[in-house]
Amino acid sequence: MKIIEQNTDSFSLKHIVVKFTDCNSQELTSLNDILFRLGSKTLLDGRDMLVFFTIYQLSDFIQVWPFPQGKAILETIFKRHKIIWSGKNFSFDLTLDPIVYGIVNVTPDSFYDGAKENLTLDYILRRVEQDLQNGAHVVELGGKSSRPGYVDISPEEEWQRLAEPLKNIRRAFPEAVIAIDTDEAYVMQRVLDEGADIINDIDGFDTPEKLLLIQEYQPALVVMNNGRAGLHYADNVYQELPAYFADKQKELKELGIASTQICIDPGVGFSGGATGVDSLQRLKTTELLTKLGLPVMIAISRKSFMSNLLNMEVDERLISTLILESQMMMDGGRVLRVHDVEATHRLIENFKIYQKY
Repeated sequence: MKIIEQNTDSFSLKHIVVKFTDCNSQELTSLNDILFRLGSKTLLDGRDMLVFFTIYQLSDFIQVWPFPQGKAILETIFKRHKIIWSGKNFSFDLTLDPIVYGIVNVTPDSFYDGAKENLTLDYILRRVEQDLQNGAHVVELGGKSSRPGYVDISPEEEWQRLAEPLKNIRRAFPEAVIAIDTDEAYVMQRVLDEGADIINDIDGFDTPEKLLLIQEYQPALVVMNNGRAGLHYADNVYQELPAYFADKQKELKELGIASTQICIDPGVGFSGGATGVDSLQRLKTTELLTKLGLPVMIAISRKSFMSNLLNMEVDERLISTLILESQMMMDGGRVLRVHDVEATHRLIENFKIYQKY
């Protein structure tokens, strides 16, 4: 029997295609016995079988592989699809383990939990402590709102909102992985000097000034395409986003940024008008984006398209958030950027249990 991976020019966590060829009758019988739960397989002729694995199914399959030869080939296939996100002070193996990326807004006007108390240091520290206890792997501070229709503030004011919280979080929680949500080079430089691990830019590091900073500091990144600049590669997001992120990956590589430092975000909820269709289409690009071999962020928490398109009341949006996050994890999304850390942690744990049986 020979084992040959198909489609080796791209990656996947949902459809890993493996061909078992030149099998004898005993080997085919054994394969059928092992894969009895798996519907996504087909017998091509009397001696060949084509199997479509999820990454979880492939992992389980390797554990019960019954033949003396071939296991090393399967392990090589699995390793090719591994998803790592790392920075100077952290490394997450996301292949089988999605993570919670908690949002801590240091703003009075964010769309979900904007409030004046968000600007007080005591509140911020309590929130970070609670999120870490509830399972957050990353905590992200944002110093200004980026919701549709937001009122912009100066980079100086944004930095003033972030400076004390960042210093105090780093002091109180030295092991915490800290991200900063900003689209300003001025703020990026200052938070990196204060020890931020990750920079999340909703504009995808779109200026020479930002790129020079990234080249100098070499942080981990979240790169978004928010759609506000329009479509440049295609007339639809399903082709636009993979092409955009492939080019962005190449651009960052030229600056010394490794693929393992980059997480990509399809930009749900930033453009496309009030219908919500653009948002739903963007979240449905998740599987296509995983073909790049990069971590894909799931950043849909309680967003307004859920009311506009899915008829969910504002206080019902956690339900639709969890439902869609589960589907996006199935499609290969691995970094869940959320307001509701505890509920999301439980979702991930139950998602992983589901994969076992």
